[in-house]
Amino acid sequence: MSVEARVPLLKIEGLRKKYKKREVLKGINLNLFPEETIIIMGPSGCGKSTLIRCINRLTEPDGGRIFFEGEEVTGLAAPQLAAVRRKIGFVFQQFNLVRRLNVLENVIFALRLAGVPAEEAEEKGIKALTRVGLRARALNHPEELSGGEQQRVGIARALVLEPRLMLWDEPTAALDPILVGEVLEIMEELVKSKDTAMLVVTHEVGFAYRAADRILLMNEGEIVEEGTPDKVLTTPRSEVGEKYKKLLKT
Repeated sequence: MSVEARVPLLKIEGLRKKYKKREVLKGINLNLFPEETIIIMGPSGCGKSTLIRCINRLTEPDGGRIFFEGEEVTGLAAPQLAAVRRKIGFVFQQFNLVRRLNVLENVIFALRLAGVPAEEAEEKGIKALTRVGLRARALNHPEELSGGEQQRVGIARALVLEPRLMLWDEPTAALDPILVGEVLEIMEELVKSKDTAMLVVTHEVGFAYRAADRILLMNEGEIVEEGTPDKVLTTPRSEVGEKYKKLLKT
């Protein structure tokens, strides 16, 4: 692989975040490369969601630096930050759909705000909905959809931006267990397509084992283990890794 191909798409240096007296991120360092899928796992409250929310500054970090495509994101003014965010898709735990808008309108909302003409935005929106299997639901409203379908709309909303990076914050956490599989299936197809780099926070061990290029295990605001799924989930070195190894066997 060429040196140029190994230039990180995302680079995090010494990232810190504190809530009152509790330090939730204790100097995180991370490189994510183009087309790579990294999955972050760890116990609740260890800082996983805070980490990915700091990347596009939905949460403001207290220290450290974040670079995306070589540009330092930390410290950007609002207009420049908005331009960076249009290159980064974000899928939330909660669906965050606008109830008064139909599915297609929800998907293309950010495009229209950015000034993309209606016809072009709708074409992109239908393409994104087709990728998540919801083209036929384009004119439905959120309350007419199942939880799994609503999350797939959320995924389409992120995909329509044609992002260089996708951030996923426990995308199946709010779903009934029966509906988790349909969302994970879409996620696995997106990973296989290699259209975008992905940073995924999840507790879905089987998905992590199948989909990740690398797994990062976090505990108490620090990365305690990192490596390939086979290494981390079958021959772990950390206490957290041992717990996930047991989950993989069940």
